[in-house]
Amino acid sequence: MSKAKRDERPIGLREQKKRQTELDLCLAARRLAVERGLDATTVEDIARAVGVSPRTFFNYYETKIDAVVGPISEIGTPELRERFLAGGPSGALMDDLTWLFAHGFESESTVREGISLVTQIIKSDPRVLAAFVASGARLQSVITDLLSARLGTAVSPEFAGLAAGFMTTITTRAAMSSAADPTGSLAAAVHEHCAMAARLFEQPDGRKKRGDR
Repeated sequence: MSKAKRDERPIGLREQKKRQTELDLCLAARRLAVERGLDATTVEDIARAVGVSPRTFFNYYETKIDAVVGPISEIGTPELRERFLAGGPSGALMDDLTWLFAHGFESESTVREGISLVTQIIKSDPRVLAAFVASGARLQSVITDLLSARLGTAVSPEFAGLAAGFMTTITTRAAMSSAADPTGSLAAAVHEHCAMAARLFEQPDGRKKRGDR
């Protein structure tokens, strides 16, 4: 094995471990917030549940509300993003963005549980809803970079915002609808919901689209 290959593997494992810790802290924060309430949950409680120190917690999140919202940094894995940026897998932008979201889940069961917990938290604490709304700007920034890199030109904030809102809604509703079937594929549910959304834009036979007039 070459030196380059030996050097790459530890870095990859380290990044995977960091990503897992970030996700574990998020899920622990959500579980404790549902069990005890957000005010009765401390950073120390969240860190202890994951088996890390409070100092480690602050390497990932600034506040416990940030942990409940969860990480918003990258969509999908590096390999999936590379394929997306190269124009794959289908060449259709909306289909490929859906594919990137749907196949970026580390664990479908974890995603389902996380969304179920968030739904419960939001009902009891409006601060969390406000935090999720605020996090939309960060997701929009991530999607702006993705779409601009894929298309080779800067996309408008309006376009990126629409894509971010669309994918957030589709992913959330797909996860909620599939919660009753733990054996079902969340990725398939995301694609099904995207197909349902596409029906809203279908044109009756024989009529031209507005842009064709």
